[in-house]
Amino acid sequence: MNDPVTHNDNIFMALQVLGRAPEPVGAGYLARSLGEMGSPVSMASAGRILWKLDEKGYVEKVSNKGRILSAKGQKHLEKLEAEGKNNTLAQELLEELYMRTPGDLLDILVARRAIERETARLAAINSTKEDLIRIKAFAEILDGERDQIPSISVIDRMFHEAIAQAGKNSVLLATLKLVRQDVHIQHAFACIRRQEGSSLGGDHMPIYEAIAGRDPEAAEKAMLKHIDNIVRDVEHYAREENFPSGE
Repeated sequence: MNDPVTHNDNIFMALQVLGRAPEPVGAGYLARSLGEMGSPVSMASAGRILWKLDEKGYVEKVSNKGRILSAKGQKHLEKLEAEGKNNTLAQELLEELYMRTPGDLLDILVARRAIERETARLAAINSTKEDLIRIKAFAEILDGERDQIPSISVIDRMFHEAIAQAGKNSVLLATLKLVRQDVHIQHAFACIRRQEGSSLGGDHMPIYEAIAGRDPEAAEKAMLKHIDNIVRDVEHYAREENFPSGE
């Protein structure tokens, strides 16, 4: 059985109680509230939860009336709630994927592979200084601390489109935008990679460096490696029977 003091769900719910409470919260009030939320604990356990929150600086004591949420606690609560929403969105996206066959997703990746190996090659030949600045900025974000970025899929789209723009081929750019127009699918690829335990960063700076080095062959290889990593994860995800059978 989980210790109420360290159980993450109880800590999260306690922060929610404190955030909603109209007055300072004591152990009795917290125990009753957690019970109503489906996580019954004793008054002693509730007291230990409050002590734990106090130790972390998430609450402030108001004389002998109880504790209220501190500014640090409010910030932590907002972070946990945001993470919860993100996890819910990820689950919804993966459920949506269940309605598709592996072939649907792999067809998209095959198209991207053909298009983007050429956009990367052309970018190494035709990119301007301004193009390189833009591509590098997106690559640094994608291979950096992703937790700080609210919508990483948007940055990913901008990175790949910046490369296509740098290649100076309007037909390839328009085709790439068409292939990548389904935002949900792009989110879904990221979700699959997380499910597979793959790092979502690390592939982008090598692509930029090859383009900036004016090496078309290296740029093409770096892009192919990036797309192939996604293909590998989708194929493995499919083999684990996460998709329904189908043609």
